[in-house]
Amino acid sequence: FGTVWRAVDRQTDEVVAIKQLDKATMPRKGIRREDIEREMTVMQAVVHENITRLLASFEDYNSIYLVLEYCDGGDFGDKVKEKGMNLRETEAAEWMWQIMSAIAALHGKNVCHRDIKPDNFMVSSEGVLKLSDFGLALFLPPGRLLTEKCGTPAFMAPEQHRLPRHSRGYTNLCDVWAAGVTMYMLMLGGRHPFLGNGKIDERRLLNGEMDFNVSQGFLS
Repeated sequence: FGTVWRAVDRQTDEVVAIKQLDKATMPRKGIRREDIEREMTVMQAVVHENITRLLASFEDYNSIYLVLEYCDGGDFGDKVKEKGMNLRETEAAEWMWQIMSAIAALHGKNVCHRDIKPDNFMVSSEGVLKLSDFGLALFLPPGRLLTEKCGTPAFMAPEQHRLPRHSRGYTNLCDVWAAGVTMYMLMLGGRHPFLGNGKIDERRLLNGEMDFNVSQGFLS
């Protein structure tokens, strides 16, 4: 929902990423100012090595700008595809440890991300994974259920897919489900457990059926 620029602080020479949001197009895309403010509040609430830092924010007449930690290692989703069948078990274990560390930090602050997936992690120059894109994240007090159906369908938990008729709602455990889908992809060379020919196998997803009887990745 925005344009991301690479920028340099003129005083410190620090390289940062600036996410620019056009105020005129935000309403047409269903984005409200309170959504942006919530995103910033969540990012400021959780400081962790595996979460992208929000360094500052400002705005002018046309746009809102979020100044973010710069990650020049690219998109983790691209790295998973690039590694494919050549990924080693030790690499997958390290990456999953970092992913779960980010989720644990969020849940420790009662934050639910709601869009955990490889494409929403960036890679720093040191090779550290950084969770980004907090547009759907929100504070979720213990005991409360969420009923808004949102996120990336291929990574949404069964209780999200069953909304609104066949589910009372979901908790921050939807982030753990999405992490499990991500781990499957790492273990099997980038293959998604519920996608075939670009379509979701809803029966298998709702039943949590995963096929490990394949000769792919380091399981072969």
